Amino acid sequence: MSSRRQQKREVSPASEEYLETIYKLEEQTGSARTSDLVDQLKVAPGSITNTVESLERQGLIVHEPYRGVKLTEIGREIALRVVRRHRLLERLLTDVLHLDWTKAHEAACRLEHGATREVTDRIEETLGHPKSCPHGNPIPTESGGMLKDGSQSLESLNSGEQGVVVKITDEKPDVLEYLSNLNLVPGTAIEVEEKAPSGGSITVKVEGTSHVLSRSLAPFVWIRKESHVELETPLSDMKDGRSGVITSTRIVQGSGRAHGKEGRGRGLEKRLMDMGLTPGTRVTVVKSAPFRGPVEVLVRGSRLALGRGMAERIFVKAEE
Repeated sequence: MSSRRQQKREVSPASEEYLETIYKLEEQTGSARTSDLVDQLKVAPGSITNTVESLERQGLIVHEPYRGVKLTEIGREIALRVVRRHRLLERLLTDVLHLDWTKAHEAACRLEHGATREVTDRIEETLGHPKSCPHGNPIPTESGGMLKDGSQSLESLNSGEQGVVVKITDEKPDVLEYLSNLNLVPGTAIEVEEKAPSGGSITVKVEGTSHVLSRSLAPFVWIRKESHVELETPLSDMKDGRSGVITSTRIVQGSGRAHGKEGRGRGLEKRLMDMGLTPGTRVTVVKSAPFRGPVEVLVRGSRLALGRGMAERIFVKAEE
């Protein structure tokens, strides 16, 4: 069958959902076991068996008893088209409609099967051809190409190694919410402080704070390992007299532990810009009041009093 005919092949939305899930499981473990499909798709085992048999008859998968299922070339092409639509829709939902990133995955699941190729291409063009979804996972090209990000799972790093979070591969809302509260989100620098033996917990330092992470979550956090990364610190955590350079502001929804209500984040971001508190700006903590009081800072020759909540949203690379 020619490549052009493969690309035009259509399957039902339910089959697309199966192929997409099988693709993601293959990426993680090399194959998709039927028990994994039951867990991911939340359907009865009997329904899985019937659909797997149907997909195999259509030449979309190969099922090896006791070893799971794998996509055929045609099945993979269809799965990549679905993944492409899904991740571009996630971008549209978060970047344009300002939906929280923890909700984007489930919303995109409900929309992806109705988006035509023309609509998908227009979304990509409108968004400026993004390379990854809000969770950092690469967006396939129209021809099925996939960007290699050079990352590895957090569980593979050793104590003392550093890196930057590239992507989160488990997009369940509760997982994303938990990692977001720790600010383990794409773009954040981290350091592995300790790994408990025999599959125990992993202690990581994020923005100057240590967190103990369950080993069950570590495979879903992917890191690009670097020999030196600039670890950020919340402005609210800096001691009096310390200076640093602002590296980022965590205002927009879903970007970290300080994400806010709909529309509120954009207003706070504008306030910071009006005060000159933008990335690249040097700031000095003059006095940090106790009991979560305001933080007085010196910025571009002016003194400003920031509420504790706002100071927690500004991240800096402290000067030595």
